[in-house]
Amino acid sequence: MKSKLIFTALWLPLMLCSCNQPEADGNLAKVAGTLSDTATASSAPLNDTTLLPIAEVTLRALGNTLEEIKYDQDTLEVKAGAHVKLTFVNEGTDMPMVHNVVFTTPGNVEPVALAAAEVGASGNYVPASSAVLAASPMALPGQTVEMEFTSPTKKGNYGFVCTYPEHWNKMHGVLVVK
Repeated sequence: MKSKLIFTALWLPLMLCSCNQPEADGNLAKVAGTLSDTATASSAPLNDTTLLPIAEVTLRALGNTLEEIKYDQDTLEVKAGAHVKLTFVNEGTDMPMVHNVVFTTPGNVEPVALAAAEVGASGNYVPASSAVLAASPMALPGQTVEMEFTSPTKKGNYGFVCTYPEHWNKMHGVLVVK
């Protein structure tokens, strides 16, 4: 007990003497002048999905020849402004059956698909266009890819399409936003 008292008696004055009081030498004013609030509402991310309704959707690519290829659904439905979690399954087994899914603004499936062919593999067959709402990566045969995006806030019928060359005319559908 006596050793604890001696330790505290020696330690306390040492700590008090080593403390610097910024008010006394003007450092507080200098530090306060350089600080700013970096956690303002304006710096918050605009795509916060915390309170959005979640729509979990699975879409499958079927077939092993150009004649057989198709999506398992031609219509997907989500609520306006929903956080969409899409699981895209490529059930093909042959190497030429590489697919993706690209969501477009209304009436733009064909223009986006044709522009994608010009972009080529280096651009993941997705054109840099305001008509593209969201796009998955390419899925090789047997591969599953997942993507997340926010559905449009405006209700309506939007398109989705596989933009791999020569696939778009058989692999397309409608995203109904309610």
